[in-house]
Amino acid sequence: MGKISKELMGASSNLFILSLLQNGDAYGYEVMQKFKELSGGRIAWKEGSLYPVLKKLEKSKKIKSYWNVEGFDRPRKYYKILAKGKEALKQEKADWDMMHSILNKIMVG
Repeated sequence: MGKISKELMGASSNLFILSLLQNGDAYGYEVMQKFKELSGGRIAWKEGSLYPVLKKLEKSKKIKSYWNVEGFDRPRKYYKILAKGKEALKQEKADWDMMHSILNKIMVG
């Protein structure tokens, strides 16, 4: 199997990020590494693709960023899911569950 298409990544990026942050705060590089790990290397987000999504989620008040300097050589910008992000995550998950169900019906046909 090859890498995941940019279109599919774009369509699912909010769901991925909000799902990850639901499990705890994370910094950008950590987000990229987690998805690379979970996908067996098939999802390799680049900074130029990830950070605009994080910024958009923050602007829409679904996540919040903060700086953490404890225990690090340099400060790291962490992201935290907010109540509005948790609500958006519920809706996005419901949407993806519906799409998955429809695709399964078509494929099994």
